[in-house]
Amino acid sequence: MLEIEKPENLYAQNTLRPKQYYKDSYVQTVFSALNRLFEFSISQGWIKENPCNHAIKPSINKSIKKRPLEINQIKDIIKKTNDFSVHNAVIQFQIYTGMRIGETLALTWNDIDFKNKEININKTINFVGKDPIIGPPKTNNSYRILGMSNTVFNILKMVQQEQNERKQFLKEQYINPNIVFSTPLGDYIHRNNINKRLNAIKKGTDYEYITVHFLRHANATLLLMNDVDIKVVSSHLGHNDIQTTANIYADVLKSKEHQIAQLIEFNLEDDQ
Repeated sequence: MLEIEKPENLYAQNTLRPKQYYKDSYVQTVFSALNRLFEFSISQGWIKENPCNHAIKPSINKSIKKRPLEINQIKDIIKKTNDFSVHNAVIQFQIYTGMRIGETLALTWNDIDFKNKEININKTINFVGKDPIIGPPKTNNSYRILGMSNTVFNILKMVQQEQNERKQFLKEQYINPNIVFSTPLGDYIHRNNINKRLNAIKKGTDYEYITVHFLRHANATLLLMNDVDIKVVSSHLGHNDIQTTANIYADVLKSKEHQIAQLIEFNLEDDQ
């Protein structure tokens, strides 16, 4: 039987430490992907046991919370993306829908129902190197149908019109006519390209700290600040449960509590 000895000196202990630490969300994403891969392998009879069942997950690192985008900052992003381009359209789409960026970039035209103004979210995209991998959404609750506002309707119509012109020009050279947000040749857009566009927008502003994911947070924050029920917001975001939503947006909810307390005070003062 193989015995593993406990390291007895500092050098030996240091060799067990990782050379680089990653964000908790990234570690969880990698773990989830590996877990699904091994579960599929078991179902195919390729392996007998899922190694992830015995994996030791690293403890969650506490990081400083970054403040959510304010209304004037959101308006600034929208103003800077009003000139049409596919990347600008994606950024505005993120603000108005609150979808995960992987869900947005995986959308196909059969997911879009213009007649009933609905968006069917049923997949996500990840990249292994330059290769796109289409898979199921993050959680079971991530399968959802979102209503389409007039603004989102117009964004998608502009994307469709511009795309149809490219399809007519490229004809059979156009790679995939079913992708909603696509490259000039009709392939999937890498999220890094959206990040590059956002980097150009936020440069020199007071919100340089944001990432594309902050656009999703902006959507949720606006909904909560406009008194949309947390159950509705949780379902809209595709969270596993309400507690997940409450934990992520605890500061926003606390701010609402203060507003409610102040409102009661004002009402009582008016009666005096």
